[in-house]
Amino acid sequence: MNFRANAVLTNPLAVFFITLCIFAICNQKTNSQVVQRPAVRICEALGNGFQPNLIPHAPEGTAVAPGKYPYMALIGHQKQNENITFPCSGALIDKRFVLTAAHCIKNGKPVIVRLGITDLDNFEQSSGMVEKRIKAIHVHPNYSLTSAYNDIGLVELESDVNYSSLVYPVCLFTAAAIPLNNTELYATRWGVNGQRIVGAVHVRILPIPLCRDAYGKFANRLIADGIRTTQLCAHAVNPSVYECSSASGAMVIVEDASLNKYRLVGIDSFGPRCRSQVPDVLTRVSEYLDFIESVVWAS
Repeated sequence: MNFRANAVLTNPLAVFFITLCIFAICNQKTNSQVVQRPAVRICEALGNGFQPNLIPHAPEGTAVAPGKYPYMALIGHQKQNENITFPCSGALIDKRFVLTAAHCIKNGKPVIVRLGITDLDNFEQSSGMVEKRIKAIHVHPNYSLTSAYNDIGLVELESDVNYSSLVYPVCLFTAAAIPLNNTELYATRWGVNGQRIVGAVHVRILPIPLCRDAYGKFANRLIADGIRTTQLCAHAVNPSVYECSSASGAMVIVEDASLNKYRLVGIDSFGPRCRSQVPDVLTRVSEYLDFIESVVWAS
């Protein structure tokens, strides 16, 4: 090493600037190699072509207008020689996939998905209805019907859905932090108050410790290990307007004003079907992004 190089390396200020430059170069290289996960990339690529306005929400407990929550799906089951019934809700997340609770599709025989309507008894909406046959179901590998853990699954349709103002996917909530306190969240579901309609209820997410306390008073075989961090608890802000639900699998959404989109936070797993002080337990979507992406956006 010559004298000039040695002098530079023994100068603290010079060493500082050399280190800073090396860090900047390495950091720039690292940042250029960062790849967005599919759920984030797909959401940003959706654009706002058919995205509905985020506000206002419909009065709680009442039917919403077609297109207000265009991701809402009905999952139809059919037993041999019987009519199709619709016991579960789902959420369209891609042209060929609907996200739902695993208990909705593992127990029974799902055959079709209906989209584009908010009232099964309103014949005026039939022209906008989209019906797709189910090609396959994908249940989380660690789900069991005897437990509420890992209660998440996907319905794969036989053909692509064409997006419109009435049929449009919802983005997934991908952040690690849980929206609490004053965050506006809504549970959208079929079968509100005994009617065959889509309704929305204002809900809040409870901190996990409070949720554990609420369910600690009950011996529940579905959560033998208690409430896990892969789950969330939600309760209606105004329970009086939310009497009962005839369909399982409510979708809990949060508004993302930065992208003018809804994001799916949780999927109703179990809890009281009618007005109660006990919160509903949800499957936390952000904890299952790897599973969802491996099925929906594998390529």
